[in-house]
Amino acid sequence: MAAGALGIAALASVLAAAPTATASAADQSALRVPQSVSYEHEQIIKDLTNFANREVAHAAAVQKALIVIKAHYAKEEAFVLPPLALLPKIAKGAISKDMEPAIAMAERTKAALPELQNDHVQITSLMNELIEAGKADHDEELTRLATRVAIQSLNDFEMTQATTILIGDYLRLRLAKGD
Repeated sequence: MAAGALGIAALASVLAAAPTATASAADQSALRVPQSVSYEHEQIIKDLTNFANREVAHAAAVQKALIVIKAHYAKEEAFVLPPLALLPKIAKGAISKDMEPAIAMAERTKAALPELQNDHVQITSLMNELIEAGKADHDEELTRLATRVAIQSLNDFEMTQATTILIGDYLRLRLAKGD
């Protein structure tokens, strides 16, 4: 519970610092991975790395999962996730020509769907193995972490990729109209 509170406190400090950024800095970061997702990825990598470095029976399985997840996150952070940072502006109706790169990222996401979905199947399979290993070893921490990663992977599969594609389609339509 203390680790969760520490994570929330760290997140709160990041969010509290965010409004101090200048407007030009905010414009430059329009197509960066949203802070919440970046933080989540960092935490997952950190937690998996801690397990991979332990001398336990399932360390090799965690190391294998870590390799797959790092490679997948690199793909997501390159083109799937950056368009999501535009959602607050889009929700306010603030569409601008500088959002065009998100259209290309959405197209790349659409083209990569089979590969991304295969990654998620592999990640879920690896997490299911770790959940079983955690249960067998009575390691509640590993079981919780693997469950969290499996849920996050399912969310990406069900929501994130589709949202990125919708953002691209929406921007294409709005920018074609001259918005």
